[in-house]
Amino acid sequence: WPINVAPYECAILPLVSKNDKTNLEKSINIFKKLKDKNIDAIIDDTEENFSSKMKKFNLIGVPYQILLGKESDDEMLEFKKVGEESSKLKIEDIIKTINLKKEN
Repeated sequence: WPINVAPYECAILPLVSKNDKTNLEKSINIFKKLKDKNIDAIIDDTEENFSSKMKKFNLIGVPYQILLGKESDDEMLEFKKVGEESSKLKIEDIIKTINLKKEN
């Protein structure tokens, strides 16, 4: 879906387990940064695997996804545009990418 009609501009997909909530905490911080820059985001806090989460948000038409897995660090985040391969970007670059797309 084009970003101007998508239900959310970005989905944050942390890998969550019962024993480890660190990715969920990171995703809340990322969510706040996106909100501060007027980016409409959603966090998927379910305990599903990445492929299920990605399929779900592709289906409802969210054009961008931030993936937080076992190897995620605070500096470089895995960022995915629907239909493309993921890349590692800083949060500032993710914000720039989304905002540029919103302007066009």
